[in-house]
Amino acid sequence: MVITKSSGDRPPKENMTCFTDSLNKRYEGLQPWERLELLFDSFPSREIMVTSSFGTSSAVLLHMLSKVRPEHPVYFVDTTYHFQETVEYKNQLIRQFGLNVIDIKARPNRSRFTKENHTWKLNHDLCCFINKVQPVNELREKHTLWISGLMKYQNANRHNLRIFEKKPDIVKFHPMLDMTREEVELYSYINDLPVHPLLEQGYNSVGCVHCTAKGEGRAGRWANTSKVECGLHL
Repeated sequence: MVITKSSGDRPPKENMTCFTDSLNKRYEGLQPWERLELLFDSFPSREIMVTSSFGTSSAVLLHMLSKVRPEHPVYFVDTTYHFQETVEYKNQLIRQFGLNVIDIKARPNRSRFTKENHTWKLNHDLCCFINKVQPVNELREKHTLWISGLMKYQNANRHNLRIFEKKPDIVKFHPMLDMTREEVELYSYINDLPVHPLLEQGYNSVGCVHCTAKGEGRAGRWANTSKVECGLHL
């Protein structure tokens, strides 16, 4: 794949998005780890952004990345509301996989506002926007491709996604998109991946403390509300 570089030695985002359809055709028949290898062989690493929530299914993508580009930065959005178990799990995966993890968070005054205002009670969307979406938006401006561990089986919003999704300012890449729950479990078992400690307690999907309850799938996220996504992947 040939990418025309700009005068600043960066592939222009408008050119990258033109490749989306052809990229999907090329990557559809590959295994998730093969997709990662091909991506890093085809695009400059500096253009590729990787984020992880270090949630209950995060270890699979992070393990694959550790085999392909262990030194590549992985951004963790520190909302300051994570379970302590998630922080400990993140540190465990960093040590075991040799990951290069960089924490990002909202600006102090904005984070402080959500604490003093108890924004997670009053306006879930605003709290997520301040503590998750805004910090990631600042990163998006510096990258062309965004690797995410979303999978179709997780909820209805993700069912119709494609491996490459063209967004206004970035191209989303979902190497694990078509993995089934059984395939994720099998990969984890074969590779003896660490399990998030809250999974065994009945938390199948883990986010911030205030907005996460026990439940199957993503049913415990923003339970008893109409909210199903934090806003990062919409």
